[in-house]
Amino acid sequence: MNSSIRTNPTNTKNMKMMLNNDSRQGIFFGINSGILATVGIIAGLSQTTNNPMYVVISVLSLAISDCTAEAYSMYLSKKAEILSNNTNAPLFSSLGVFLAKCISMLVFLTPLLFDWNIKYFKNLWWPSIYSIIVLLIVDYNLAEMRNESKTQYIVNHMILLSIIVISTKLVGNVLSKY
Repeated sequence: MNSSIRTNPTNTKNMKMMLNNDSRQGIFFGINSGILATVGIIAGLSQTTNNPMYVVISVLSLAISDCTAEAYSMYLSKKAEILSNNTNAPLFSSLGVFLAKCISMLVFLTPLLFDWNIKYFKNLWWPSIYSIIVLLIVDYNLAEMRNESKTQYIVNHMILLSIIVISTKLVGNVLSKY
């Protein structure tokens, strides 16, 4: 454990000590991937339908298939990373990816628990605000853990988020005309 972890007075100290490197890697990967993939699906799909069930089916299908695929891919890539490593590191990373990604994806469906209306997705307020909040938390915590500038993480994520939302919404708008 490096000395910056012991001397860091912020709450991220507790997070560092609770999670091993592999779990933390999986969680950060899963949250980031889950948010960006799901906001893209919602931004494009919500422009082509008025049926909220399509959003539910798409997000649930994405959560099942993408979470499982990326968790297993993380498991295999950790196995390939250090061939002589026989620890549980690949398992911890893959579980972190699966749980973090699945939870971050399913939270997108929260508005439908209260009102079965696609408007929350068509206007992209809910998916965008949720994505921004979660990504800001991720960026802030990672920058704190690494003792790096938060600005670079936040700017990169917001640019990437904007590109995904704008491009998938445009594709959805164009394809909805056919």
